[in-house]
Amino acid sequence: MPEDRLGTESRVHDLFGSLLGLFALGLLVTLPWHVDTSGPDPFYKGPLIFPLLVLSLIFGASLPSLWRLLRPAAGAGWYLDGQGLPLRSLRVLALLVLFLAGLIFLGLEVSTWGFLFVALWTVEQRSAWKLFGIPSLVTLSLYLLFKVFLDVWFPEPLLETLLE
Repeated sequence: MPEDRLGTESRVHDLFGSLLGLFALGLLVTLPWHVDTSGPDPFYKGPLIFPLLVLSLIFGASLPSLWRLLRPAAGAGWYLDGQGLPLRSLRVLALLVLFLAGLIFLGLEVSTWGFLFVALWTVEQRSAWKLFGIPSLVTLSLYLLFKVFLDVWFPEPLLETLLE
């Protein structure tokens, strides 16, 4: 990549973000057909609430990419950063898969904190505030939102079951 293009935007990233957001919007619109909502729980405790929140956040986070894709900055090009292979992004994707497994084995709090810590380290955010503060605040927020305010409890982690 030429030196003069280092500060410009990559339209490939915006295309990927836009497609991800549009996919989330499609799932969001068709969500009632994907999730069984016939249980006795109120809406905020039902199985629809978590996918609704997550897909809404994904779509909302994709809006800047969609805006930049439709109205590109001067000098924006169709290239991948670095050497053409987004290794950091692939590492974070692998961490997301491990996060899902961590939810089953370690539980919500430990998995969330660990995922955010390692993901921030992977993308070279090495300040103490970012490495310890952000994971702690997000973990606390998720705990308060789901377990305290909404009274939604996740299954007991397998590690806790094995240690009993």
